[in-house]
Amino acid sequence: MIQAEHLSKTYSIIDKEVGLKGSIKAFFKPKKKSIPAVQDISLQVGKGEIIGYIGSNGSGKSTTIKMLTGVLYPDQGQVRINGLNPQEHRKEVNKQIGVLFGQKSHLDWNLPVQESFILHAKIYDVPDKVFKERLTVLIDLLDLADIMKQPIRNLSLGQRVRCEFAAIFIHQPAVVFLDEPTIGLDASVKETIRSFIRYMNQEYQTTFLITSHDMKDIESLCERIFIIDKGKKVYDGSLTVLKERFSTVKTILFSTEKPIEKDLQLDGWEFIRKDDFHFEIHYQSKVWTSAQVIEQVFNHYAIEDVTMKELEIETMVRQIYEEGIHA
Repeated sequence: MIQAEHLSKTYSIIDKEVGLKGSIKAFFKPKKKSIPAVQDISLQVGKGEIIGYIGSNGSGKSTTIKMLTGVLYPDQGQVRINGLNPQEHRKEVNKQIGVLFGQKSHLDWNLPVQESFILHAKIYDVPDKVFKERLTVLIDLLDLADIMKQPIRNLSLGQRVRCEFAAIFIHQPAVVFLDEPTIGLDASVKETIRSFIRYMNQEYQTTFLITSHDMKDIESLCERIFIIDKGKKVYDGSLTVLKERFSTVKTILFSTEKPIEKDLQLDGWEFIRKDDFHFEIHYQSKVWTSAQVIEQVFNHYAIEDVTMKELEIETMVRQIYEEGIHA
């Protein structure tokens, strides 16, 4: 579905000295310097995959998406979407992809929601019967029935984003690029969007490439992640495998039937009391297995509930940026 080989992109900017003198000098004799945004990135994404594309601000995420969608030309390398070059076959590729860049709108703010959708269908040559069938499904999935006659400008952010998602699926794209799709949204709308993405992926085998600073988006939707830092690939593979690689310290939460009288401190773990009935054990996975920890705890306390706490992906990614990935 998506095939990118050795993509590189460099931006040229004016290197201006500070102050008025520097501004005048830059105007008459501009001195430019090159800033590499993406360096030798290769990426293959198959049909029905949901891949998380992760990186800090300025890491090259948005530049990559713009090259994949044909908005920017790579300085080196090539892109294929379903076998087509998006620069050479823009019209054909545009009918096969959907793109959502943050809060940039596809919809006319002065038109009612329904008319905006009709216009979108006309642009993509969607037959009337097919459009009506798809729109019925989208209205139901994204809870749009009560706002179809309202102008886009009158909608809340959450309502508008739900409409944006409906719009990009009117032509039922095979590949969808989402750049910060849930930024600024409240928790309930975020979950609506995540559920919608899962549905479209499962029902239609839609391929998604998602960038997001909200790690819950990535963790709840993506099994595969691609991490980019300073324009270079850091990791491309399974999120589960990466978690296992970085989770040397694991956590189990316990609830007790009776008040805790004494903390249980053993080598290779840390006992953290939350209150009289709840505590956590942080343990070294090289020293203890989860079964051994649970056995020790059950030997000392009357336990009511046990919860295995997953390593937070945000913590893991931060550790990768700070320390890198070592074999």
